[in-house]
Amino acid sequence: MAAKTIQVTLPGELSRYVERTIRGGRYQDASEVVREALRRMEAAELAEEIRQFDRAFAGGYARSETEHDIQRVEDAVRAGRER
Repeated sequence: MAAKTIQVTLPGELSRYVERTIRGGRYQDASEVVREALRRMEAAELAEEIRQFDRAFAGGYARSETEHDIQRVEDAVRAGRER
């Protein structure tokens, strides 16, 4: 995947946090901090979509899914992505 440079402006509190994590040795530069934060955001969103999927099908394992069940799952996933 080709890298693209973008400019991000952070408020003082977040900027100081990024600087502390770099000084603490957890990351080498601000780009690593931002990449990790975005990866975690993406993972959290995926986990929420899975939770919504599980809730939509809760109790439905003993029977075949209906068109209504499928629509509920699609709606739940769509609602999670629109946030």
